[in-house]
Amino acid sequence: MELIAKGLISLLGIGALCLVIYVQRDSVTVAKERAETAEQITRDRDGTIKTLTDAVARDRQAAAKLQTARDNIAATLTERENLIESLVHDNPTIRSWFDTALPDAVVRLREHPAATGANAYGQRLPSDHPLQPAGSGPQD
Repeated sequence: MELIAKGLISLLGIGALCLVIYVQRDSVTVAKERAETAEQITRDRDGTIKTLTDAVARDRQAAAKLQTARDNIAATLTERENLIESLVHDNPTIRSWFDTALPDAVVRLREHPAATGANAYGQRLPSDHPLQPAGSGPQD
């Protein structure tokens, strides 16, 4: 009987040990899957960070080019304004033309802000001269 009890206790111990090993193996498998998922997420995030970093670098280069172009345009504008000023100052013919008043139609055009689209242009037209639909002939 003692031998059977010792055998049963041994079997019970071995069974408990197998159960612990099985549970630990499942835990290790789940942990490995989680680690692989975390690594994939990290790789994806690294790729996204690299993509965004590259985009920022391209945007900075484009902004620098735009700033250079803006500076060049500003310098050209200043040159032309200085040239016009010197021509007005030095040439009496240009000075007299420059000092003449603009025609009334031009003055009226300059009083309105620039039209920024078809709707803005249509709103500026007088109501007694509406726009004609596209493709229609002139009204008689």
